[in-house]
Parts: sequence; C-alpha cells; structure tokens
Amino acid sequence: MRIPGRVSNGVVVLEGGQSLPEGAQVIVTFQVVESPGAPCAERIRFPIVRSERPGSVKLTGEMVAEFLEDEDLSP
Repeated sequence: MRIPGRVSNGVVVLEGGQSLPEGAQVIVTFQVVESPGAPCAERIRFPIVRSERPGSVKLTGEMVAEFLEDEDLSP
C-alpha cells in the first residue's frame, strides 16, 4: 500500500485522511517530491559577474553554467 504524506515537526503525517492501526509495524521509504515554487536547495551569489556597470553584461544560460561549474571545481 502506498500512502502519500508530509513530514511535520519530525513526524510523518499521512494525507487524505488515511490512518494506520495503532502499533502497526511499517517500513518507511521516501522520495522527495518537489512542489512548484519550492525553494532551491542551493543558492547563487549575485552578482555572478562583477562589473563597474551592473546590468551591462548580457549573460546566456551557457555562460552562467560555466561560472557555476568553475566555482564547483575550485579548491
């Protein structure tokens, strides 16, 4: 049986009004389900590119990926 739930104050709360018999032995496995609008796990520091004139550098997705990759590889 699969019953969705959420963790609230360290306790799994089952959704949809589901309940289990008191004392039931269970095995809990989990899968993190990202909901729309959920905060990212890792924050990005801004500005990514330092400039005398903020907003003057046109960045592409590839450029941002390169900056982040370079940052990950540094010691």
